[in-house]
Amino acid sequence: MKTEAPDFHTREEQEALLKATNNPKHRVLILLMLDAGCRVTEARTRKWEDCDFRTRTVKVDSLKKRQTSKKKPRIIPMSERLYDAFSDLLKDGAEPKGFVFPGSDGGHLSRSAAYMMLKRLADANPQVGDTKPHKLRHTFATNLRAHGTDLTDIRDLLGHERADTSLIYAHADPSRLRAQIDAAAPRQSLFQKLRKRLFPERRSIINLLTPSTDFIFGRDKEMKQIQQLVSRNISVLITGPIGSGKTHLLQSLDFEQRTLLIDDCKDFKKAISNAILHICGDKDAAAAMLFQTSDLKVVETKLSTASLPNLVQTLIDVTKDREYLLKIGNIDEITPTVVRALEKLKEHFTIITTARSVKITNASFAWSFEKIELQPLARPDSLRMIYRLIGDLEVRELDAVMTKIYETSDGNPRKIRELCDRLRKEAFINLDTVTEVADGYLGRQSEEFDFSIVLLVVLGGFVLLRYYGRETGEKDLQFLGACIMLILMFARYFFRATKRRSL
Repeated sequence: MKTEAPDFHTREEQEALLKATNNPKHRVLILLMLDAGCRVTEARTRKWEDCDFRTRTVKVDSLKKRQTSKKKPRIIPMSERLYDAFSDLLKDGAEPKGFVFPGSDGGHLSRSAAYMMLKRLADANPQVGDTKPHKLRHTFATNLRAHGTDLTDIRDLLGHERADTSLIYAHADPSRLRAQIDAAAPRQSLFQKLRKRLFPERRSIINLLTPSTDFIFGRDKEMKQIQQLVSRNISVLITGPIGSGKTHLLQSLDFEQRTLLIDDCKDFKKAISNAILHICGDKDAAAAMLFQTSDLKVVETKLSTASLPNLVQTLIDVTKDREYLLKIGNIDEITPTVVRALEKLKEHFTIITTARSVKITNASFAWSFEKIELQPLARPDSLRMIYRLIGDLEVRELDAVMTKIYETSDGNPRKIRELCDRLRKEAFINLDTVTEVADGYLGRQSEEFDFSIVLLVVLGGFVLLRYYGRETGEKDLQFLGACIMLILMFARYFFRATKRRSL
């Protein structure tokens, strides 16, 4: 059976077409057909999630009606110029979500709009020749065949269901096709090759990925210490500044001992009630065990109306000593009532909790606790964490970028995560990008500095002026020194305001 030869663009026509296409969106659409072999509908309905810029591939679900739903999508490698076209599109302000080519109605670009775009290009640039979607797709396959690609591979890349459909590209010897289209891809002159080798182009790198952040770095020592303390039934208070990873560390701790979880102290009464129900198994068991009734409404009413001290005593009554470990997520907003409850609970449970700080007036429950204070991560741990968060991306000047993130975060895990999450929203990451992000990061704070020592030194210097003035006979210096001494006499009232009031 004789097959009709496909109509395709010559190398000169391809170059002319791309040169005439100034709109980044139009260029991507054309290259999806010309360099990826997409049908027009496959190209115009691509979503950003179909584009894997890490592996530089495009996933295409064929929309042919005859295709079965069980058929796997085609995974087509991106050409260099298609990758660069996506890069230019992102630089032009395209939002990397939803359809790559959004339509005016919230959907994707219409078929007629794609045809009209090509028609306008052909009409305005006669050197391009007659340009239609199927001709671009044929050019893709012809280029492959000219380079000796097997017909089976061509069929897979084009998404043909029938093997004989691809036979139209077997009508001529690959060497003759190669001569006809001049090696398909644009050839570089000797000067262009030399310039590229001596002055390699700094290509933009596209990063549109989301990593897993369920890990912890630099807390091995603290985790081991907490494990040892809990094994000896010693309660632990984990402290540290905001973002130091207290809650994350608490969640990462795993014990063989059965554990009761309480998120915080905001509704401690309800949390204790839920713990009682959890231990009893369900409301029926709680009704029979605690209230000698089968009426669940009675159970709910009694639990909701019982005082916190009574609920704490009930929780103690239904458990054995040290049977459960009590994890309390955060006690920053602890109240005197909760303090009294914890003073009772700590005698029966081993408790692990976290806080930025605890007021001295509310810290009586924690007198017997072991305090574990989290410090900023060391530089090696910080860099390991940063690499884990952005190491899967292609980043220019990676070492400099990681150093900038570390310096901005001061080793604070939360700041590291937030900075890396912010950078992952950028399509291109280099030192300029991270500098811009770091300079605008609101979590960037200067370290607090204790001026009390400096103030004492300065005031002490003024006091010396009094004695110097006495020796030299300068009355003004003696008077100034006497005034400073008077101020120092009442300095204790000033420094009392700076006295530490929390753990």
